[in-house]
This record gives sequence, C-alpha cells and structure tokens, in this order.
Amino acid sequence: MDLLLIDDDEVDRTAIIRALRQSKLTFNVIEANCAFDGLNLALERHFDGILLDYLLPDANGLEVLIKLNAMTQDQTVVVMLSRYEDEKLAQRCIELGAQDFLLKDEVNSRILTRAIRYAKQRSSMALALRNSHQKLKELAEHDSLTKLVNRYGFELCLNRAIARAKRCHDYLAVILLDLDDFKAINDTLGHQTGDVLLLKVAARLSEVLRDGDIIARLGGDEFVVLVTDNDYKYFPMIVANRLLKVFEDEFCLGDNDVLIGASIGVAFYNEAASNSSELMKCADIAMYRAKKMGRNQIQFYSEALDKEVRYRNHIESSLRMALKRNEFKVHYQAQVNAKTHQLVGMEALIRWQHPVDGIIAPDQFLPIAEEIGLMDDIDDWVLEQACTQAQVWLTQLQPLGQEFTIAVNLSASQIGNENLFDKIVHTLTKTGLPAGALELEITENCLIEDPHEHAKVLDRIAGLGVRFALDDFGTGFSSLEHIKLFPISVLKIDKSFVASYDKDEKDTRLLAALLNFAHGFNVISVAEGVETFEQAEFCTARHCTVLQGYLFSRPLDAAAFEAKYILPLITQTQLPV
Repeated sequence: MDLLLIDDDEVDRTAIIRALRQSKLTFNVIEANCAFDGLNLALERHFDGILLDYLLPDANGLEVLIKLNAMTQDQTVVVMLSRYEDEKLAQRCIELGAQDFLLKDEVNSRILTRAIRYAKQRSSMALALRNSHQKLKELAEHDSLTKLVNRYGFELCLNRAIARAKRCHDYLAVILLDLDDFKAINDTLGHQTGDVLLLKVAARLSEVLRDGDIIARLGGDEFVVLVTDNDYKYFPMIVANRLLKVFEDEFCLGDNDVLIGASIGVAFYNEAASNSSELMKCADIAMYRAKKMGRNQIQFYSEALDKEVRYRNHIESSLRMALKRNEFKVHYQAQVNAKTHQLVGMEALIRWQHPVDGIIAPDQFLPIAEEIGLMDDIDDWVLEQACTQAQVWLTQLQPLGQEFTIAVNLSASQIGNENLFDKIVHTLTKTGLPAGALELEITENCLIEDPHEHAKVLDRIAGLGVRFALDDFGTGFSSLEHIKLFPISVLKIDKSFVASYDKDEKDTRLLAALLNFAHGFNVISVAEGVETFEQAEFCTARHCTVLQGYLFSRPLDAAAFEAKYILPLITQTQLPV
C-alpha cells in the first residue's frame, strides 16, 4: 500500500515508519513535514492511505481534512494521529472524513496495521454505499424508458432554476408538450411500438435543444422543456417552434411510418407565475388550449386564457351537481307551417339556471358535459322532460284535432350508446307520448364513426314511428350518402344560410339549392334562424315546409310557451305572429 505520512515531528515519523516495517503487509511510505507539502503530494498522486498528524505548523488536521475532501475525487483512507486524547476531537475528525483516530503513544505495528486495514475496508464500504446512493438517485430522478429526467427530477431542476432566475434576473420558461392521438398508436400498433415511438420522439426533441436546456418526460406521452436565457426574452418561442418542427417528418416504426403531431403550451416565469407549481399549471392551461384550438400548434399562456380556464373549471364543478339540484330547464321554440304560420311542432332546448351566474347557454356547458362524461345523464333527462311535457299538451289538443311533433337533440354519446333503442322505448312507454310525435335531431358529425352500425340502430327506432331530422344541414361533413344511409325524413337548413341569403348572389343560390334539394328528395325542410318576413317569404317561395326562428318566437319556458301557443289553440283563437 502507498501511504502518505504528514507529520512535522521527525522522531514520530521514524517511529511510525519502523512500526509499519514490522508489519506483514508491505507499505511504501512518502513523508511530508507540513500541511502544504502533504496537500501538494496528495494532489499529484494517488495514495491508498494518509496518516495525518492533527497538529502541524501551518494548519491543524481538521483544516487539512476539509481541503483533502475538496481537492481529491479518489476515495483515500485518512487515519488521524494525535498526541492528546480528546473524544470530541476524534468524533469531529470522523465526521469530516477520517476513518480512524489514533493516539501516537499507543501506536505499534499491530495497532497501526489493523487501523489502516480496517480503515481501508470502511472506506470501500462507504464508497460502495455512495455509488449505490447515486444509482438510486439516478433511478429516482430519471425516466426508465427514455432515460430523460422524470417528473420528480424536473421539479428539482425547475426549483433550482427559479431560485437562480430570482438572483440573476434570468429569463425562464416552461414548454409543455403532449403528443396528439398517441392512444391511437398504442391501440392499433401495440404498446411496444408506442414505447419505440416515445424513444424516437425523445431523441428528436433532445437534438434540437441547447446544452443548457433541460428536457423531461412527465409520464405517458407528455414531455416538458425548461428553457433559461440571460439575454433574449423570446428565445423560448424559438425553442417551441423547433420542437413543433420535429413532428413534420414521419417516425419509422419498423414496418410502419407514422406521422404524429404535438400540442405545445408555453408559460413564462414571472409573467405567468413565480413558483414552480403555478408555472407548470399555466403551461398546462396553454397546452390544453392548443388541443382545443385544433392540435399540432403552440399556445402561450395569458391572463385571458387563465380566466377562461378558471371559468371552465367553475362550470365543470357546478355541472356535477346541477342535475341533482334541478338547475336545468327545458325551453321550447315554436316550429310553424311555412304557408299558414300555424304551430306544427316545437324544439326542446336545454337551459341551465345557475344559482350564481343566471341562465347559461347550452354551447357554454354541453361541450364540457360531453368531455367529463355527463352527457348521457343530461340527454336522458331532457328527453324525458320534453316527452312528458309534449304529452300533456297533446292530451289537451288532440280532442280538437290538433297535432304536433316535439324535436329533441341527440348527442354523439347518445347515438353511440348501445342502449339507445331501449331508452327511446322506455321513455315513450313511461310518458305515453306517441312515437309519431317524437322527432330526434342528429348532426352529421355524430355519424362519421361506425355509420353502418349507427344506421342499424336508427332504423330500429324509426320502425317505432319516430322520425329523424338531420340538423345543421349544409355545414360540417354534409354528405348525400348520409341521407341515403340513415332514415332521415327532415332536413334542418342551418341558420347561417338563412341569415346570409341576400348578401350576394352565391348565398342566394345556395339557400335556394338546399331548399330545392329537400323538396326534390321529398323530405320535410325546416329553415332555422328566421328573423325577418323577407327571409320567411324567400324560404316559403322555394318549397320550405317549416319555419323556426325569432320572427315567431324565442325559446320559452313551458309556462310561457303554453300561454302563447297552446292556450290559443284550445280556445280556437288566432295564433300571434
């Protein structure tokens, strides 16, 4: 073993070297008579052990221990030597890295050899423990698949970066990235292929980052990048564009080439938030907006976006209790014969009477209800309420020979529900409403997936006598194939065509073409959003069957609708127009 002996007393050095030579082990001893020389020797070469006198002319042993720990990376055994017995001093030496503390008066060959040997073993065990701790730290802070920093590791990095940004006034941003439709990859190609894709994505993202930027995988298909800069505030925007550009090329996954996009949200430190958790939350809000706006794009956090998300969260939490608290109401909008303007039906429209916010329009809460899985419950409630009310009015009007239909909207989740037929039968049986008085409105967007399966279910329902209306006709995915495939007996012309029919010649021809198409196809046409006599006359002249809009009535609650339309029919008075 190579030993370094640091001691200013030549007699003590000689005694120690004599004792070492009497050992069965072989020691090669290099001597130094002061701390300065000893530290220089320790810096120049590696020693298996250092015998260090506590009292030196230019430093004490504790100071030398501290410097040794700072300047050497190797695990070197240090045995402290002292002429005086001091338990507190011995304990302090051990705390600062010495493996043993010996009194010079007790040193002999056996004790000194044993102390060095045991110290070497303890040192090896300490090194193994540190290495094990380092490996555990690596596992705790890194993702097992991509080897990127994981969520825990990223939080540590982000907190350190924020602390540094506060001191140095650096610019800092968090860029949150979520793959679009990654679930489809797992479902169609398998989870192993999905893992390969994640590895390739991680590699591409890492390639476009600077050395100082930190990228982490938070879990699943979500990644995050920490960008800091002390000069250019808007550099995170450049980085975000680089990250998005990564997805322009296909990813080769064995026999499959996959093109996948990503939604990115960016939040700036201090502008969005001043602590790590809020900054991450802001980036998540921006990323959610990117998803909502069409995916495969970048959105930056703003106060307006924060207000929108907070309001959405407020709506979401309130929605979960709205049904139980009976806060929903059904309003009814009249549908009149295009020629006589007499009542032929009404559309049931849901409204939310929020206890704090007042009336909330359906376009503000129905998309959220769809996302959080409440749509089926709401739809079932509206269907039963509308059918119950319609049956009450029909019972009053049938003796007078008056009939009408009640139109109820079907959502995408309802159409995809395997129990839809049973629900319709149950509702008609429970409310007593004749099947012929029920009209179910569907949009073409709801029919894109599994159209043939949907057609089978709708055909069964139509077999009961229920009729179907195709809502928003002329917008979205309008297809003549849908009219042929599904049991459609009513086409509802979207209000946007009615509102703009007189703007130019093309708009006029388009509305006329849609109405003529419905007439030629021998289905009922309903013009929505009729607000002026001119619009009503134009539609009627082109074979429109039914008119609906503010010209005749806004959506009314049941009591107001009954007073305006049902009671006049009962008393045989003229309907107001």
